[in-house]
Amino acid sequence: MERSSFSRSSSSQIAHLSSDSSSHHDTYKRFPSAHQLGAAWYTSYQRNPAPGGYAANGYPNEGPFWSWVTRIAPYMEQGNAKNMFNMAALPAAWPWWQMNTATGKTWHETIIPTMVCPSDIRGGQLSPPDSGGERSALTSYLGVSGRNQFKEAPANGQDGMLFVNSGVRMAMVVDGTSNTLFVGERPPSSDLNYGWIWAGSGDSPYFGATDVVLGVFERAGAPAATPDFFRPGAVIDPGSTHRYHFWSLHPGGANWLLVDGSVRFISYTAGGPQNITGSPYTPTLIEAMATRDRGEVFSVEE
Repeated sequence: MERSSFSRSSSSQIAHLSSDSSSHHDTYKRFPSAHQLGAAWYTSYQRNPAPGGYAANGYPNEGPFWSWVTRIAPYMEQGNAKNMFNMAALPAAWPWWQMNTATGKTWHETIIPTMVCPSDIRGGQLSPPDSGGERSALTSYLGVSGRNQFKEAPANGQDGMLFVNSGVRMAMVVDGTSNTLFVGERPPSSDLNYGWIWAGSGDSPYFGATDVVLGVFERAGAPAATPDFFRPGAVIDPGSTHRYHFWSLHPGGANWLLVDGSVRFISYTAGGPQNITGSPYTPTLIEAMATRDRGEVFSVEE
C-alpha cells in the first residue's frame, strides 16, 4: 500500500518516542508506567504495585495519574514543561488543576506539536473547558497496554509495554523488541475529552485506557465487556465510540512504533478476525504484536 505524505510525517513524529523511552529505561531500569494509582485506589480489578513505591499517605511516590509522556518529557526536550508540574506524593499533588497564576491557565494546556498528527484538521488539540475552565493539551499517540487494560480472565490483558502501574524492563520483552508494539495512533476523541498528554485517567476503573494508553483489543468497564479492535474510525463520532480502538487519519491503516524504534504502517486487516471470548487464545496479528511475552509466531507484510 502506498503511504501518504501525512503518513510519512506522522511516522517520523512517532519514531522519536522510542529513544526517549529508552533513555528513561537507562535511567530508571524500566520503561515508564502508563500512569500510577495509589495503593488502595480503585481496587476492583488487578494491577501491579506502583513501581516507585508509595508514600505514607498511600500516594505513589512518583505521583498519581501522570502519563508516560510526562515521564519521558525531559528526553523529548520538554524538561522545562515537566518542571512546571508538582508531581510530589507528599504533600499530595493532583495533576488536574495545577495553574499558571501568571496566565490563569492550567499547565496542562502546554501543547507538544510532535505529539499531534499533522493530518488532524482540528488543530490546537485542547480539551473543552471543564466546570472550572481548565483545559488540557491532547495527543494523537497512545501507549500500547497490550490486548487490554484488565489482568483478569477472560480479558487477560496488561500484557504489553505501558499500562497502569507498569514497570516493564527490557528483559521482559521476551517476544523481541522488533516484534512488540510500543505506541500506536488514535486521534483524540470526537468530543476532545480523551487523549490527554500530561495526565489522564480514562473511565472507571481509571487505568488510563482511551486517555493515555489503549489496548488493541480493548474492553470498556469490565474484563468481560465486548472488546473493540483495530479498525477504521471517524472524527465525527457523536457517541465517542471510536476512542476505544486504535485508528488513524491515514487511509487503510495506521503507523505503529515498536520497542526497537522501528515504525511500521500496518493495515486494518491485521485487526481481525476477532476472537471475542479469548479462549482458546487465537490472536489476531495486531494482538500478537501487542503482547511482550506470549511467544506468538507471526510475520508482517509491509
